[in-house]
Amino acid sequence: MSAPNPFLYLQKNADENPRGVFLYTPTQTITNADAVVHAKKIAYELRRLGVKPGDIVALDLPDQLSIMFTEAVYHEGGISTVIPDDATIDPRVPVTWLFTNRGTTPPSTAQAVQVDARFLQQVDENPYGIRPSEEPIETLRIVFSSGTTGTPKAIALGRRMEMLMDAALPRWFQGSPYLSLMDTGTVAGIGEFFLSVKGGQPFLSAGGASPTVLIDMIDKHQVKTLKGSPAQAVAIIDALEAQGRTLPSVQMAMLAGTVMPPAATERARRAFEGCLVLTSYGSTEAGGATTRAYESDDPFDVGHVDQGSIVEVVDDDGSPVPTGTVGAIRHRSPGMAEGYLGNPEASAEVFRDGWFYPGDRGYFREDGGLTLAGRDSEVLNAGGVKFDPNVLDHAAQEHPGVLDAASFAFTSASGLLQVGIALVTTDDADAPALVERLKAQFGPAAPTLVARVDEIPRGRTGKPLRRELAERYGAV
Repeated sequence: MSAPNPFLYLQKNADENPRGVFLYTPTQTITNADAVVHAKKIAYELRRLGVKPGDIVALDLPDQLSIMFTEAVYHEGGISTVIPDDATIDPRVPVTWLFTNRGTTPPSTAQAVQVDARFLQQVDENPYGIRPSEEPIETLRIVFSSGTTGTPKAIALGRRMEMLMDAALPRWFQGSPYLSLMDTGTVAGIGEFFLSVKGGQPFLSAGGASPTVLIDMIDKHQVKTLKGSPAQAVAIIDALEAQGRTLPSVQMAMLAGTVMPPAATERARRAFEGCLVLTSYGSTEAGGATTRAYESDDPFDVGHVDQGSIVEVVDDDGSPVPTGTVGAIRHRSPGMAEGYLGNPEASAEVFRDGWFYPGDRGYFREDGGLTLAGRDSEVLNAGGVKFDPNVLDHAAQEHPGVLDAASFAFTSASGLLQVGIALVTTDDADAPALVERLKAQFGPAAPTLVARVDEIPRGRTGKPLRRELAERYGAV
C-alpha cells in the first residue's frame, strides 16, 4: 500500500482545526483552512498549465510562496525542488517546470513560468473545488548538495525518510516554539516544514528576513529554540549587540552546516542569556551523524553518534582505525540517499558499499566522541604545508574587530599556491596586526592576501564558498 499524498496532512489539519495556524511569517499568519484554499488555487493553475503527476517542478520563489507551491505540487502528484542561487543544474536531472519571479534561466529540460502579479491575480480568481491526485508519490523533495566544491548534486528524499520522521515526531516539538533559519530549499528546512504539517504544528518561516526582523519575530513568538547555521546565528547576534538587547526566551541554539567558533559561542550565550549551544554534524546525503548535546569550547568536537546512525573512521583501505587516529569519516543511516540523481560517476565516488563518504576527516576520542580534522576537498596547501582552513578562519575571528572570516587558496603570479583570507571587520579593525599575528601562529600557512568584504559568500547551509572567493580575489 502506497503512502498517502502529503497534501492530505494539511487537509486533515484544516478539517480538524481550521483556525489553527499553518504558517507564521514576519508579516503574515496563515491558518490551516486558508492554506488549503490557497494551495488548491495554485494547484488548479498548475493543472491548467499541464503539470502532471511525476513532473519535477523547480521553485525559484520567496520562501513563503515556495511553501504554498510545495503543497500545490504535492496536490498534483508532482515532485518539487528549489534550485540553489546561481547554480547550474546537471541536465541529467529532468526538471520539467520552473516557476520563478526573477526571470531565472530555466534548465534545458524545463518550461519556465513567470510568477508575476498577473499570475498571482489569476490564482486568486481560480476555483478550489478540485481533488488531489491519487497517483503514488515516492519522492518528497529533491534537494541539492551544498555545492561548495563545484556543481550542486541532486538528491531525492524518498518516503523512507518520512518513516524516520514519524519516529521523531513524539519528541520533535520539545522545546517549541522553535524557528528554523534554514530555508525550505535545504534538507533541514524542508524536514522542519514537513514535520510541522504532519504533526499539526505551526511552522515559523524565517523566509530570508533580515536579522532585525527575525529578532522581532523571535520576541513576538517567544521562540525557545533556534535551528540554523552558525553564520545565521551570528547575524542575529550582531544585530542584537547593535541594538543593545538580548533575547532571553531562547533556551537552545541547535547549529549545523559548519563549526561554530568559540568566540561566537560565547557571544551567543550572552545574547540569549545563557542558552545551550548545540552542534549537529551530518550531510544532505545521509542526514544527521552526530550531535554534541553538551557545551564545548572545541569547535571541532561534534559530539557522539546519533541513535540509528553508524559512523566509522577508516584508513585508505576502508579498515577502521584505532581511537585517536585521524582517518576518513564514513556514515550510513536508514534514511540515507542511494546516490545522486542522474550522476552515476559522482555517486560512485562517495556512495560505496552501503556507506556515504562525505570527504571529512576526523578521529574518535576515548570518550566515544568525534572530532573533525579537516575536509579533503578543503585542505589548503601553502608552500607544501597542508592545513584545515577552518582553523585559520577561527584564529582570525578571535582578533578584535573581525566579525567573520574565510580563507582560500589561490595561485600567485609566480605560479605558487598561496593562502588568502576574506574578512568582514569593523572600521577600526587592525588588519596588519592580524596578519602579523597569523604569521606568528601559522608560519608559511599564514595568508599573503587579505580582502576586506561586506559579507562572506556562503551556501544555503552556511558553509563558506571558498572557490568563489579564490576566483574573485585570487586573480587580483
